[in-house]
Amino acid sequence: MKRTQWMIFMLLLAVAGCKNTPKEKTGVTLVNHKWELKTMMQADSVVKSPEKMPTLFFTDSTAVYGFAGCNNFFGVYHVEEDGGMILTPGGATMMACPDLVFEDSYLKSLNQVARYTIQGDELKLTDTDGKLTLIYVPVTE
Repeated sequence: MKRTQWMIFMLLLAVAGCKNTPKEKTGVTLVNHKWELKTMMQADSVVKSPEKMPTLFFTDSTAVYGFAGCNNFFGVYHVEEDGGMILTPGGATMMACPDLVFEDSYLKSLNQVARYTIQGDELKLTDTDGKLTLIYVPVTE
């Protein structure tokens, strides 16, 4: 009896581990990784990076949260099978910092995201007309 229960438990554990998460052939998944901004481009120009780089974390539900360079933020996201993405920041802390101009631009850019791709170890978020590109790398802690 105990052996049967153990086998059922292991089967359920294996099935739970097969949850469908967006990923590329490299095996790096969008979710459950902390991503750090590497480059932000607007209208073919690289935006000067802040002192502290922004981060993103996509949960395996629809929640996203991160650090915008000064303040922490949270929101929701939705992904499509074809790489479409909608990111909707919901709120942020309100500390004053020297990089608030960058942070405001960064948070507004998250609202413009329409697509995502993962190439190698880089996450790339883009808008519909290709004028905005956010490139992230996974944080290894």
